[in-house]
Amino acid sequence: MKMPNRSVRLTDHMMLIGFTLAVVYWILDSIMSIFTSYGNLLEQLLGVNLDEIWTRIIVLCLFAIFGSHAQYTINERKKAEAKLERDAATRERFQRLLSPDLAERVVSGELKVEKGGKDRNATVLFVDIRGFTTISESHQASEVLRLLNEYYEVLVEVVFRHEGTVDKFIGDEMMVIWGAPVVHEDDPYRSVMAALEMKTALAEFNRKSMIVGRPEIKFGIGINTGNLMAGYIGSSHTMSYSVIGDTVNTASRLCSSAQPDQILISENTWNRVKNRFDTTPLGKIHAKGKFKPVNAFAVTGVKPLPG
Repeated sequence: MKMPNRSVRLTDHMMLIGFTLAVVYWILDSIMSIFTSYGNLLEQLLGVNLDEIWTRIIVLCLFAIFGSHAQYTINERKKAEAKLERDAATRERFQRLLSPDLAERVVSGELKVEKGGKDRNATVLFVDIRGFTTISESHQASEVLRLLNEYYEVLVEVVFRHEGTVDKFIGDEMMVIWGAPVVHEDDPYRSVMAALEMKTALAEFNRKSMIVGRPEIKFGIGINTGNLMAGYIGSSHTMSYSVIGDTVNTASRLCSSAQPDQILISENTWNRVKNRFDTTPLGKIHAKGKFKPVNAFAVTGVKPLPG
């Protein structure tokens, strides 16, 4: 068992230490008075002489002030160290989810991340590799893991550039949120723009990978906008920020229905971005796991600016 730190215990009683030093000084001063004079012993101990009394009282006060000031300084230093540790832990946790700029704003208190569930209107994006089972079967697990990590580095950089929140990685699938915990007025636009940039970034990634003999990666993307519940999910031992609701399920189903290199968006998302992107209506598709068909649109590019 780890023994308590003795120095830490002492620094918790600086006021008492200061008072004790003053009493020791009083006793030693009285003893010296006894040896240097032959007056009454009680008078020498108590300091009947007015000058001696005031001197000892002043010394007692000085030591008490020293102790209280030292204790205050130590306590403030401990509070500052504890805050630095909490901020570092918070920064590390949110830097895994948010871009560094947003994580820093959360740590500083500029952005609030509330614990507990909260209704949100947010946009959810799923991106999933097509043919990943084939890639896994034909390559060593270590090679596949390295390929996945490098692939996610490229995608997450795009997400952070558009200030999205990386919710989780599920094997070869990634889930991203816009609108929780950080809200922007143009979250649906940011999500679709990020999806298009992911396609561009993946093309460059594949070009470099195929030069060294690695397999080409193709993915499908599904995006949906709507109401959901956002908050901390987990047990008392470990929790993570996430979102749940039919909005999430629909985005996942759209992703499953997307063809390689296809970006599918729901009608809810399309209504918010139709003036910014070129899309092709696909009508109602029967997304896996959904009782009702979903009205979907394929995003083909960015509309040119008017004028």
